[in-house]
Amino acid sequence: MRLITVFTCLVLFSCVTPDDKNRVSAAEIIPIKDAEKQIAKDLIQGAFDDLWAGVDSTKILDYHTEDFIILENGEVWDNDRIKQFMRGQLANEERAKRINIMDYISIEKYGHSMQIAYNNKAEFYQLDSLVNTGSWLESALAVETEEGWRLKMMHSTWNKRQ
Repeated sequence: MRLITVFTCLVLFSCVTPDDKNRVSAAEIIPIKDAEKQIAKDLIQGAFDDLWAGVDSTKILDYHTEDFIILENGEVWDNDRIKQFMRGQLANEERAKRINIMDYISIEKYGHSMQIAYNNKAEFYQLDSLVNTGSWLESALAVETEEGWRLKMMHSTWNKRQ
């Protein structure tokens, strides 16, 4: 009988981990404040304006965590891969100016993270002429860090319907 009691206790306690206090269930979605929604929007817009349009690699950690990844049309990119992309863009002297226009689908907060879904439309200009457009369905995970909110992960899918 004592063996059964010990075994039962081991099973019960093995199901509890120290990290359980950090887990958030769907029932624990925290109502998001307008100021927090604006933080999420500013984070996304700033990342696209400074990184993807401005190709400024010195600002990557202003927007991304060090272990950031983006799932980009079937490829996994990290901050180093993004820097490589930026170098290629900067080498192109005839690179078009990129303007990003976001249409937010949802922004939800879960503990110390926010989930953001949005449509991203990019317009590409040379001089004053629109030369191309692109459209993506995207999602992002933002986490609260000691430095403020940062993007930890993004997912981007080319939107064929433009």
